[in-house]
Parts: sequence; structure tokens; C-alpha cells
Amino acid sequence: MAYRVILVPVMGDPADQEALACAQAMAQRMRSHIVGLHVRSPISMATTGGMFEGAYMSPELLDALEESRRTAAAKARDVFDRWREASAIPLTASPGGTAAVSTEWHDVEAPVAGEIGRWGRTADVTVLARTARDYAPATDEALQGALFESGRPVLLVPGAQPVGPFETVVIAWNDSREAAHAVAAAWSLLGRARRTVIFVGGEDEALRRAADRFAAHLAWRGYAPPSVVADASEDVGDGLLSVAGGERAGLIVMGAYTHSRLRQLVFGGATSHVLKRTAIPVLMAH
Repeated sequence: MAYRVILVPVMGDPADQEALACAQAMAQRMRSHIVGLHVRSPISMATTGGMFEGAYMSPELLDALEESRRTAAAKARDVFDRWREASAIPLTASPGGTAAVSTEWHDVEAPVAGEIGRWGRTADVTVLARTARDYAPATDEALQGALFESGRPVLLVPGAQPVGPFETVVIAWNDSREAAHAVAAAWSLLGRARRTVIFVGGEDEALRRAADRFAAHLAWRGYAPPSVVADASEDVGDGLLSVAGGERAGLIVMGAYTHSRLRQLVFGGATSHVLKRTAIPVLMAH
């Protein structure tokens, strides 16, 4: 199934341009509609249950917080407008049956994670940019909302370099429900890939047999026989990134937080490691 509606949360960071460019590249192949969304947390959230709870908020501090929110919103809209104008993509909020790529813009005040999750439920995929070198998936509200609240796949785009074609795709297969969900969400991209590589981390023979069954499943669906690469590295995330780099992959497909979400958010795990360090886009689902 093609991605007909692509949600792109635009948070006012320069890396947003790469997320929009990636969404556009997919939209041009699939004749998609791109929804640009900026979400601003209500200022009340900073004073109740937030970092300033119980503290006196001077009018000057409140004004500074409000100005910061306005600045971020203006930056987000500027990034979106410059991208849209350079790409000559028309603005429309109504389906018109045209084959051309289209887009719309929304600026919303609401809790970030919940609102992005709500908008994500009416999109086929959410495309997010990794916004900083010290990126921390556990504290990224946009990612948490898209991944855990929407029920839809998320494509994380590293902001450090332009996104290339998805000609070679590496699928991280750990025989989990989340991995199966990610693969189901990726069919439209896998169908356009020239090569598919199945990655298996660790030394579990049962997992290797499961990967072979999955390879047969892809063959039954008409895909070229994929190669299965097993990596016994102690750090599964490092192993996955190493294999993806060696295969010159343009995309990684993986399940997200397939073990306890709380444990991985606190102690880290393969998902967090890959999201922080990947140099290529990662399509994931929970």
C-alpha cells in the first residue's frame, strides 16, 4: 500500500528540511499529500507539572517563554514555506483526485506527544527529523507521540546529510510482533528496492531459522530472494549499523522497543542506539 498521506512534524529545527525533502521524494513516487504540522506545548504545561511547578513565575519569565514559543513556530513555518516554494507544491486541504503532490500546513497548541499521535492516526506514515547531535530518543516528545500514540509507522531521517534512494533495504528481523508490523508498513518501499538484506543479531539458532522463514515469506510475495546476514556482535545496534553500512543500504526497517519500553527508555537498547547513531533513514513501528 502506498503512503497517500504523509505527516511531517516541523519543530523549527534546520533538520526539518531533510524530513520534508524525504517526504517529498516519497510523495513524488506515490502521488501523496504531505501534512506539515507544528505543535506548541501550552505555556500552562511549563508552570503546572513541568519544570517550573511550584515556582513563582514573574511576568518577565512568562513573556520570555511565550516569545520562545512564537519564535519556534515562526521558524517552523519559515522552513515549511521555503521548502514548499522551492518545490512548487500547491497548498490544499481538500482531496481533489489529482495525481500531483500536494501539501497543507497546521499550527496547533497542544501537548506535543499526544497531538502528534492524534494527527499520525490519520496519516499513512510520520516522517521525523533527528534534530541534534546529542539526540535522545527517550526525551523526544514528537518521536514518542508518533511511535507510541499513532499506531502508524515512523520514518526517522538523520538531519546530518541528504537522504539518498532506498535501493538497498536492511530489515532487522528478531521474530517479534513489532518487526512484523514494521515490515507490513514498509511494503510500498520494499517493492521499489533493488536489494533486500535480512539482518539477524546474536547467536540464537532459532532466530536464524525464523529469519529463513521470513526470507521465504518475501519470496512467496514475489520479491527477489533476500540475503540473510547474521551478526554475533554483543551490541545488536552496532551490528545492525555496521551491516547496513557495509551493504550501502539506503534504509533500515526495524521494530521499535520490542522489549519492555520502560527498560529500554531508562537503560537504552538497540532501538535507542540505532536512532541516535544511524546515518540513514530508519522506518520503524511499535
